[in-house]
Amino acid sequence: MKRVARDIMRGLMIAAAYLATASAGPPEAAERESPPPIGVPRPFTLPSRTEFRLDNGLRVTLVPFGTVPKATLYCIVETGRVADHDRPGLADLTVALMKEGAGKRDTAAVAALAADMGGSLEIGAGVNEISVGLDVLSERTSEAISLIADTLQRPRLPAAELPRLKSDFARAIAVEHAQAQGIAGEAFARQLWGDSPFGHGNPSDAELTQITIDDIRAFARREFGAGRTHLYIAGRFDALAVRQAITHHFGAWRRGAIAQSVSPHSNARHSVTLIDRPGAAQSTILMGLPTIDLKHPQYTALSVANGLLGGSLLSRLEQNLREDKGYTYGIGTQLSPYLGISSWTLATDVNTVDTAAAITEIYREINRLRTEPPDPAELDRTKRYRTGHFLLGSSSRAGLLTQLSFIDQQELPLDWLTRYAERTEAVTPVQVTDITASAIDPTQMTLVIVGDLSRIRTSLLSLPELQDATLIDKSTEPSHE
Repeated sequence: MKRVARDIMRGLMIAAAYLATASAGPPEAAERESPPPIGVPRPFTLPSRTEFRLDNGLRVTLVPFGTVPKATLYCIVETGRVADHDRPGLADLTVALMKEGAGKRDTAAVAALAADMGGSLEIGAGVNEISVGLDVLSERTSEAISLIADTLQRPRLPAAELPRLKSDFARAIAVEHAQAQGIAGEAFARQLWGDSPFGHGNPSDAELTQITIDDIRAFARREFGAGRTHLYIAGRFDALAVRQAITHHFGAWRRGAIAQSVSPHSNARHSVTLIDRPGAAQSTILMGLPTIDLKHPQYTALSVANGLLGGSLLSRLEQNLREDKGYTYGIGTQLSPYLGISSWTLATDVNTVDTAAAITEIYREINRLRTEPPDPAELDRTKRYRTGHFLLGSSSRAGLLTQLSFIDQQELPLDWLTRYAERTEAVTPVQVTDITASAIDPTQMTLVIVGDLSRIRTSLLSLPELQDATLIDKSTEPSHE
């Protein structure tokens, strides 16, 4: 039951571990050998694929891929938390109840069948999509299609399980509200995206109580339909048998209503939200701003700039705040694209005593990249890292389908994938500085800090970078705990 706020934090927090570099001997005994030069990454070649639609509007993408005798199925329905309306948590509870069986099978029978086919059925909810995924042995692909069809068209949605699932959801929310990262993430999402599905936090206990089994069944009837569904399959499979199975199991499904995707809109201003956590040994810092969208001509340059600033374990912020200063176990930045807009976000936990100093260093690194073009060697390392990461992420069945579904959802051309390495390699130091200067403006940052305010408030409010920010002090508000 992922929520947007929790997704922000989990996507940003970097593991605090490095592999030690072993030395062959003392420097005087042998001169250290230079590492080999980094080669130019190969361009990404998109495998051939077949795309078609059924008469009811169901979109299908088939990608023969790899040599391992397995197939990955990934089905996306264009709905999600955007359709909660006055029932926060409705999409998440619907997905949870969908896991309790489909067609003639209860939850145990579904799990047993999926395991027998070589995988497990995964169902998830996002703001604009509900996804169903399954990884199976090649010869079971047609059966997997049948199981996914049952899951979407004939979910059992047993009323008897709803009280338990509500309790599970409420406990998960309580755990999140007991953690500084969850508190910060929820407050940050609200400040950045306001009263929209992207800014909504977790539902309250009272809101969960209001959701009935009739609400959930109505959601499934209203939101699920062939016209807003896309089925992706990649791997080794019998193309003719798979196409026949799709037609047989999905062909009679009703088209349903037209999808209503929502793009986020931000009225965020330069603000500082302080949330008290008495006795905390660390302060959780979450900061960011809305920025250029994925179709902007300099988005690739901004993506590279993000990688250089905080998007890898060798980034400037990681080297400064972790390695040099020892303020944190890890710091990370993330560039998150949505339809029509993106967000740039930074997250870290720092020692309480170092909170103000850490923010000073963060701003210093941002401003340095805004004014000083990076060294070409440093830039090359970042570009090769990003290209390599992209290629590795696209080299599996699941990774490939993730990329294909991403460009479909973002309404991008296929060459966004095939020319990724080319575009990344073409980014220059001046482009990095120019786009950082225009797209990552410290005077427009939304900043959330959760920590022991009795120890950090005075030093924070004296920082020059925060003097013009709107202060939102929640130290007098009741704690989540």
